[in-house]
Amino acid sequence: MEFNYTARDERGNMVVGVVEAENEFEASNILRKRNLTPVVLRPAKKGLDLSGILPKFFLKGVKDKDVVIFMRQLAVMVGAGIPIPVAISSISSQITNKRFKRTLEDVKSRVEQGVSLSEAMRKYPNVFDRLLTSMVEAGEKTGELDVMLNRWVSYMEKILALKAKVKGAMVYPTFVLTFAFLVLFFLLYKVVPMFVEIFEAANVPLPFLTVAVMKASKFIQTKGYLIILFIILVVVVFRIMLKNEKFAYMWDSFKLRIPLIGGILKKVAIARFARTLATMYASGVSVIEALEVVAKTTGNKVFENVFMEVRNSVVKGGFISDAMRKSGMFLPMVVEMVASGEKTGKLSEMLDKAADFYEEEVDNAVNVMTSLMEPIMLIVVGGIVGTIVVALYLPIFKLGQTIR
Repeated sequence: MEFNYTARDERGNMVVGVVEAENEFEASNILRKRNLTPVVLRPAKKGLDLSGILPKFFLKGVKDKDVVIFMRQLAVMVGAGIPIPVAISSISSQITNKRFKRTLEDVKSRVEQGVSLSEAMRKYPNVFDRLLTSMVEAGEKTGELDVMLNRWVSYMEKILALKAKVKGAMVYPTFVLTFAFLVLFFLLYKVVPMFVEIFEAANVPLPFLTVAVMKASKFIQTKGYLIILFIILVVVVFRIMLKNEKFAYMWDSFKLRIPLIGGILKKVAIARFARTLATMYASGVSVIEALEVVAKTTGNKVFENVFMEVRNSVVKGGFISDAMRKSGMFLPMVVEMVASGEKTGKLSEMLDKAADFYEEEVDNAVNVMTSLMEPIMLIVVGGIVGTIVVALYLPIFKLGQTIR
């Protein structure tokens, strides 16, 4: 199997290429033996691939919540001394997601053949992320698999709660804007044409605003499908362009500069960085590997580069806190907390406190954004409806004056 990769060499230069391996984990090891640090590693696509273009709701996959529930149950059964294959078989019999069920059946089969659980799970990186497989591997080595699984479950519950807060904040403006678009479409498609007949029969000169609304109404009636096609085209082209590293970086950088939203995204990324690093470090995973995992799971190219720079600094013998301070992306208080943790040997505890701090900051930022969005959305909807109403009634007032 071939994998496309983007990696950094020993001098920090970016290189791209293709590597052949059985799975992503083996491909990553091959690159490291070549003194390359993987930044992006994806299976080489053959033919038309729509997975990165179509919205996620068109592609039925395995939800993070399903994996969390499975791992919680597996931790309980492993802790009770039940063999892993038996535990997986028992839990998978209750799962309704066919894709997840097939995945678990294959994992169980591999474990029965003598493959470790972590290695069997690595075959499915889209289901079991690298953080999970690294912690499972650490649990297998120390004999505390159930402890590691419970620790991952606790971590994921906090991460999912953080995601839910951000998504929840975006539901209201999305709903209002969708409603405004539907109202605008209804007015232009149904209401405006009735007034057009009156204006044409009266044969009076029309204001510029009224003429513009009438032309928009006529376009919606005759060529409205072009707007839908244009929106679809923009979405498809945009998602294709996101596969380009430079464009993805520019887009993520732009998002961080958006008022209100950018601040929230920054806090979410740093909170996830601190929480993930704390969880992996406490689980016995090396700091270098933990930082690499953190960088790849941040979901933002700007922060991915920042976290990789932190990792590279640690590889050269530097401190995490020094690299964080140099990046300028972290609050001085958080940097000092990490520095204190490195000196006292309580890095995991300090990172957890930093994550708690940023998560609380996300809560406050979301509440502020929500309170500001409500009046803004009302002004937007009112402005759309008001503009059309004024455009329709201006000629009526003129007509009344003409009759008098």
